[in-house]
Amino acid sequence: MDDNDVQRALKVVHSVALSPPEHKLLSYFVLNSVDPKATALYVIQRASGGSESEMDRDVDLGIRRLLADWKELVGRFRSCHDISPSMKLLAWTRDGGRCCITKRSRVWWDMLGWTRILVLKLVPSQLVQGLDDEAHSSLRETLAVFLTEASLQRLIRCLDAESNHNGQIKNLWTLDKSAATAFMNGQIYLEPEWNAPEDSDNSCQQTSYYMLQNTLPPPFPILTNDKGLPIYSDVTLSTNSPKTMSLPSAFLFSVHARFCNSLRRLQVQDQILRGWPENSMRHKILAIPREIVNRVPFSLRKVWLCFPKAIRTVAYRLLLYLGLKMYGRPLAWVQRVPFGLYIKHGPGKFVTDGEGPALDLVEKHTKVSAPRLIEVLHNIDHTYLVMTRLPGVPLETAIHFMSYPERTHLAADLHNFICQLRSIPNPNTTAICSANGGPVFDYRLLGGVKSAGPFQSEEDFNIYIETAACLKTATHDLSHQIYFTHADLNMNNILISAGKLSGIVDFGCAGFYPEYWEYTKGVYVNFGPDSAWLDILSQSFSESYLEELKAERKLWEVTPPW
Repeated sequence: MDDNDVQRALKVVHSVALSPPEHKLLSYFVLNSVDPKATALYVIQRASGGSESEMDRDVDLGIRRLLADWKELVGRFRSCHDISPSMKLLAWTRDGGRCCITKRSRVWWDMLGWTRILVLKLVPSQLVQGLDDEAHSSLRETLAVFLTEASLQRLIRCLDAESNHNGQIKNLWTLDKSAATAFMNGQIYLEPEWNAPEDSDNSCQQTSYYMLQNTLPPPFPILTNDKGLPIYSDVTLSTNSPKTMSLPSAFLFSVHARFCNSLRRLQVQDQILRGWPENSMRHKILAIPREIVNRVPFSLRKVWLCFPKAIRTVAYRLLLYLGLKMYGRPLAWVQRVPFGLYIKHGPGKFVTDGEGPALDLVEKHTKVSAPRLIEVLHNIDHTYLVMTRLPGVPLETAIHFMSYPERTHLAADLHNFICQLRSIPNPNTTAICSANGGPVFDYRLLGGVKSAGPFQSEEDFNIYIETAACLKTATHDLSHQIYFTHADLNMNNILISAGKLSGIVDFGCAGFYPEYWEYTKGVYVNFGPDSAWLDILSQSFSESYLEELKAERKLWEVTPPW
């Protein structure tokens, strides 16, 4: 959001020494409010203590008091839901005894309640309780600013209407355990598919259609329906009797949606206070046998390669089948399999000729924590690239739980890794090429094949990527060092364990490129307004490539990421 007042308020928030989740909490207080501009002005007022001339002195105290008020309001969303048995039965009957999102129902053999269906409130009545007390005046003021006074009054009326059955049922719906946990923690929310204002009333409708949305980090495991398929979008709510069993209120769904990002950040902060799971004694003990088993394939690599190709092919197919059953398949061409391995398989686009040699170069010349190559097996038109698995979770997930010092330390570790990669000598005769001297493969390149070269010089490479004379800049006439480059450094390919860099994966695009390519590609694949990754990436390089980035941005307009 580009409003000057909004940007000023966010700058004030980030000027106070808070944790990343706390900065996010207050940022979402502004950005997710009904009127962000008015909320931004309120933040500035609270920060200044009512006097902008005293803002520098009072900003820390004012922001921390606002944060405390906002935390209490968001925390009220996690209050216990007191629902009478009769209302639970009415909601259960309306929703057919099934989860409104997953459409699962309790299985007949479940005697312990593992699959039971829960009845939840969309907005707990505790959110507005006691707001008229003078002791809670700042809470009421904060909530009124976030929702606007008109919406707050409507919310109070909706929650007061719980004295009658039809009023109560508008604030109820049924969810299974996984969906209920995600909903209460702000990991998921519903948005209406129809273009209707927030003050519209859907109580007389027999059917309403919603889009399921998630906050970051997304829920894990992914919600699945009664057929075991992931749920990504549509949710349909219906009732046989709108007069006696009204649908859940679209207005209350909208209130919940506005709180979701803050709810999620509050949960993230709670998890940070508990510490990284990898540091627990239980995790360390369980990791010992896994580590022993995972070392076996790499230790026996040379012995395994002595087996006939046909036997190895059958073994990999069996491992792929077992891996699918045990771990699922997030990506069609990359499969986690037993014994601490990953297998990348498929035609050339998914298993590039240069990835295996790239892993060999990294193992031979650096101490970078990267997958170790077992083998690349070609079988007619299918290729199996078998490699070891690194511990950790993608930075895309872990970054939300990392403190500012941990992020700074990560940038230093990435800088060290990049320097080591740059020290790898080019064994090929061409300047810009893949690890084996062949064409480079990169999603940044033109055309559907995404492969080009090899190129004898940077000048030849620039001629290829400059799609029109009007896109050429003076930067393209500069000469750069050519280094070994990962070329796909993004938050999915950086693994984190216990808040520290665990390794870098996916060397499918790796090769020898101009020195700026690592940085500009890291920016190229960054989506969304969050700048946390870009801050880490910038700190990972001693050099500045801002001019090269400007030149690349002009070219990106005609070469979309995928």
